[in-house]
Amino acid sequence: MYEIGTPGSLEASDWFDELALDPEAHPVAMGTRALGDRPWLVADRHRDHELAIKNELLSQRRDQVLYTTEHSVEAATKLARLVDAPAAPAGMHPIERAARSVQEDLCLLRRLPTGWHLDASCLCAPTRWHLQEKVGQHIAMVHGPVHGYDKRITTKVDQLFNRLTDRPVWRRNWFLMTDTALFQPDRPEHETLIPAGQVLDDIYIRSERQTLRRVVDDWIVFTIRVQQEPLRQLLTTEARRLRFVEWVANVSPNFGARRHLTDPQRAELLAVLH
Repeated sequence: MYEIGTPGSLEASDWFDELALDPEAHPVAMGTRALGDRPWLVADRHRDHELAIKNELLSQRRDQVLYTTEHSVEAATKLARLVDAPAAPAGMHPIERAARSVQEDLCLLRRLPTGWHLDASCLCAPTRWHLQEKVGQHIAMVHGPVHGYDKRITTKVDQLFNRLTDRPVWRRNWFLMTDTALFQPDRPEHETLIPAGQVLDDIYIRSERQTLRRVVDDWIVFTIRVQQEPLRQLLTTEARRLRFVEWVANVSPNFGARRHLTDPQRAELLAVLH
């Protein structure tokens, strides 16, 4: 049994308990919920650092992190007002202006006869996907195609999005990672195996806090906020350790792989956490 570490940030103690840790739950299930009294967007102690990273990416890797369209200007202008973005240089697309003022990545989805498709976006913290390969695709396929993908998901996503209003809904996605860089568009050939003695400090949970809300007719904004902490800073109570151990021990190899858990890494984690 390892010793429970000191609590991490307030943000970490909040968001870990929001993670779906049912080992039998499908890792790409929508699972959206009303925000309730939660904020739409979240600013924390990392704000200045993460906005600086965005500015650098928009300067040095602009074609990889920004995609704009003329027909998205109206919706993006409304979005910039919603996030209270400051004035920007003439000619800057309003989605860039909005994205430079918040920690979240911002994706505008447009309703077409074939459903909701990814349109304009500023994506500076991708988790193993490339924006330029996904623009124009149906949103259900942005993280696909995946093993076990069911075409019925597309219909379910469209039905959900058709019902959205200006009252946001939210969900969380999460992954096990060994690299803390926010900008991670590439999939490694092999997952890095962290030995048991290092798992608490060198394996991170990378969580994507995602929200959806209608901006204007036929346009939705999909926000993605990456939050990440090492396991030591998250598994700070016995209840959390038990929830996480249950997932690690019982998740199927297929569902585990969707969160970047390999069988060798499972063994190393259980050697410490059991």
